[in-house]
Amino acid sequence: MSEPGSQRAQPMYQDVADTLIAEVAEGRFAVGSMLPTELDLCDRFGVSRYTVREALRQLEEMGLVERRQGSGTVVRAAERATGYTQSLSSLTELLQYPAGTQLHVDETETLAIDRANAALLRGEIGEERVRLSGVRRVEMSGTPICWSDIYLCPEYAGVGELIGGDPLPVYALLERDFGEKIEHVSVEMFPSTVPEKLAGPLDVEPGTASMTIIRRYTGIGNRVFEVSASVHPEHRFTYSIELTRSLRFAGKS
Repeated sequence: MSEPGSQRAQPMYQDVADTLIAEVAEGRFAVGSMLPTELDLCDRFGVSRYTVREALRQLEEMGLVERRQGSGTVVRAAERATGYTQSLSSLTELLQYPAGTQLHVDETETLAIDRANAALLRGEIGEERVRLSGVRRVEMSGTPICWSDIYLCPEYAGVGELIGGDPLPVYALLERDFGEKIEHVSVEMFPSTVPEKLAGPLDVEPGTASMTIIRRYTGIGNRVFEVSASVHPEHRFTYSIELTRSLRFAGKS
């Protein structure tokens, strides 16, 4: 774990994950045994519950543990020998929409995090967020390619005035003009359908097949400062990545 006050080379959750990975590999937590509870891990590492959950998610994605609602986290394997690593030339390549498209913000709203949206926004219940919503269109044709809801910490609400007049994506505007620093980005993609309220703006029928993409941007202190949720109707947008097979070993060699 990094010492307090030192310059961090990686997010805190990764420090926690690396420690647990090594301990599982060493046999401190045997296969079939339970890891300490989230609260116990919070006390041990001096971090928030969100940090612990993100660390455990890393272990679960590696196949080392299985989290069971109501009963805790069980160790499933001591190591994972191989995996797939996403290979991209830059963060921008992964996160930025292609040139020639533009987001048009049509709605702005301040809301509070509650039980219904806490899983999406990854914040504390009662905290405020500013939601900027609108359609991203191809500039030449005007074709809508997605509806986006962008949730920001309140102090970044002013970025809404820059959207449309600056070609940079929102996260880059926050880094350039507001001093934010990205420590970690997660991307989720899953099939969905276009809800009735978005069918008109997207110029499709309600229930049209779509892809939802959620991006979460985490800054210093493990704070999720931006979340974007975009709904892409079928045949409007292609998300292409390349995967390179690599060796991934956790623990001692």
